[in-house]
Amino acid sequence: MLRLRARGLRDLSILRALETIPRENFVGPEHIDLALRDVAVPLPCGQTLEAPSLLAQILAAARPEKHHRILEIGAGSGYSAAVLSLLGRDVLSFECFQSLAVAARTRLERLNIDNVNILWADGRDVSPGIGLFDRILIHAAPEALSSNILGALGEGGVLIAPRQLDVTESQLIRYCRNARGDIEAETLGPCRAQKLLRGLFKAL
Repeated sequence: MLRLRARGLRDLSILRALETIPRENFVGPEHIDLALRDVAVPLPCGQTLEAPSLLAQILAAARPEKHHRILEIGAGSGYSAAVLSLLGRDVLSFECFQSLAVAARTRLERLNIDNVNILWADGRDVSPGIGLFDRILIHAAPEALSSNILGALGEGGVLIAPRQLDVTESQLIRYCRNARGDIEAETLGPCRAQKLLRGLFKAL
């Protein structure tokens, strides 16, 4: 966490959350050494656990608060959902790979985290029935933000998502819904991101 402080992260609640959740508990035994470093870690199904510095950048831009309802698209190992559990009121996390969703749910249960619900679901298909969210975090780059995802963002809400520029380059974007209901976008800087997959998969 000293590296994150050196990079300018000053939000104590985010630093505490990242320090509290053991990242090494969210990877396979062969990747524990990588989990202790500020690097992305391979996950099953061709997915990755993003580097702590990128997650910290996302959280600092989103500024989640204790009363916030948070939607996460791309649960992966469950690590970021576990961190979000300490920063928001409740977290709904979508994962398109059933095997990853089940494993992430098991990890959170072992840590007695009870304000996170991980669903095996396509992140592009956000139903209006699940209500509005104060914060939405998307960990992979969608081709475009669908109307149902944007429609789930409440007034004053913030959505953080990568935008793919080409095969190798992406930018992290911060979207905010203002009091008039309009969406304002701000580019935060370059990032590494996979493409957001469409559909549901049991495993890969």
